[in-house]
Amino acid sequence: MIKKIILSGFTLLLLGGCNPEMGRLPFESDVGCLRKELSSDTHPSFQIAANYCQQDDHGVPLPLKLKGALDLQMQAEKANIAYTN
Repeated sequence: MIKKIILSGFTLLLLGGCNPEMGRLPFESDVGCLRKELSSDTHPSFQIAANYCQQDDHGVPLPLKLKGALDLQMQAEKANIAYTN
């Protein structure tokens, strides 16, 4: 029984990892999400990628956490998007 549950969960995780439209992955950082989205054809602009990656707290967008990513910080400033470093 436990093996079936673990196998089912692992299978869902693998299948979900193959779908680029799945959404933000659990435990994915803002920097990782932005880099992934900016390299895809789905979100070619920083503004769209940032809107996609920005997490929210009950409908209120949280600043992007861009520590150590100076290039993304510069793009966020240019797009007037709140971030922390």
